[in-house]
Amino acid sequence: MIVAGRQTAFVFLIVTIALFYIFLEMARRGRKIPIRTFPAIAAIPEAIGRCAEMGKPLLYTSGYAMETLSNPDQGPQTLASISILSHVARLAVRAGVKLYYFTCIKDSLPLVEETLRTAYLEEGKPEEFDPLQINYQAGQSPYLNAVMGFMQRERPASNILMGGFYYESVVMGEAGNTIGAMQIAGTANTHQMPFLIATCDYCLIAEELYAASADITKDPWILGCLRGEDIMKLVILVLLIVGFVISFARVPILIDILKR
Repeated sequence: MIVAGRQTAFVFLIVTIALFYIFLEMARRGRKIPIRTFPAIAAIPEAIGRCAEMGKPLLYTSGYAMETLSNPDQGPQTLASISILSHVARLAVRAGVKLYYFTCIKDSLPLVEETLRTAYLEEGKPEEFDPLQINYQAGQSPYLNAVMGFMQRERPASNILMGGFYYESVVMGEAGNTIGAMQIAGTANTHQMPFLIATCDYCLIAEELYAASADITKDPWILGCLRGEDIMKLVILVLLIVGFVISFARVPILIDILKR
């Protein structure tokens, strides 16, 4: 028996599960699920090309992200960032650009190292991979200081900031501007988006970070979930508009249905 007042929520749950299942099956069976091109991702080759032309390194970092992959809000952002890192690393290796990765997330290190090692292997240059390209500093402030020091010493031509950022975002963004670096950023932390948008040339906003990761990996499960989520958002938006109109029209029958 469904508790009174929960019928609508129950229907939404069933519809959501059905949508996710349908699109997961479509993706699993090879149905192409298109995702629009993000300017920030399209600009990555330009950023790497700039490094190659200037003979300078590329800096990549995934933010503080509470220093762990297990955080339910920040962990997924770090994983999405590492997926984008694989794409960036392959392009960098192909162009002969040295990539340096900075992090304070200890449990992400094996995944990051394997991602970079695989990128060099896939591009036919496994001997060029150097574990010292990965810079780990425990703690938010030491990590930020390491990034700032690298920027001042090496003056990278481009910076890519993707992941769960906190106050370090505005400091890194301004430091990158000071050295004249091209900057591409992305985060789902709403409290840091304004700083990255203001200081970077291109930016992935909120869920675009996850969508870009899905587009790069072409993982059918992620793409299927993404499309199901988008359809459900559209349904909710339509219901909000309908509810808004109904509230002014004062149609009691429809209002009662939506309240159940």
